[in-house]
Amino acid sequence: MAPGVMALADAPARTPLTLVTCLIDTSLRTRLATLGLRTGSPLEVVLRTAGGGRVVSVAGSRIAMDRSVLQQLHVKRAQA
Repeated sequence: MAPGVMALADAPARTPLTLVTCLIDTSLRTRLATLGLRTGSPLEVVLRTAGGGRVVSVAGSRIAMDRSVLQQLHVKRAQA
């Protein structure tokens, strides 16, 4: 991974982030895109679950994702 890029599973909560890469299969990538989660999208982790999942805020919505999906989404801290 490039410097400053991390898996969404490792991203800190309540920090502005930008989606850099999406390594998931095409059907799930398309579904996430319809929810507003595309490369370049601003997002933020709002809640961590006990099982390793996260609730992510993107485009005015909140999306719950499990750890396996989070590991395949790479983010970086948003530029100020």
